[in-house]
Amino acid sequence: MTRLIRSDFPLRPVSVSIAMWALAIAVLFFAGLFVIVGLTIPTAFTGNEQIALGVWMGMIFLILAVMLDLYRRHYVPDELIHKKRRPKIVLRREFR
Repeated sequence: MTRLIRSDFPLRPVSVSIAMWALAIAVLFFAGLFVIVGLTIPTAFTGNEQIALGVWMGMIFLILAVMLDLYRRHYVPDELIHKKRRPKIVLRREFR
């Protein structure tokens, strides 16, 4: 039976926290652009404006994907790293 050794979590890097906050601000910026332009321009959802709004929404989803990847890599612990392995037993045999 394999047992997991649960140790203390490694220190989380501050640079990743700062990057995630910056990305969250960028998501709010693009979401604000989408809402403000959609509300202030009466024809915002017709014609070429749809392309711009689609690009802004694409930026929101792209930034959210990067944030999810950073969170998964740096904040979700990988328990398999802490798995205790049995020592490998090598029997000595003479060559014939």
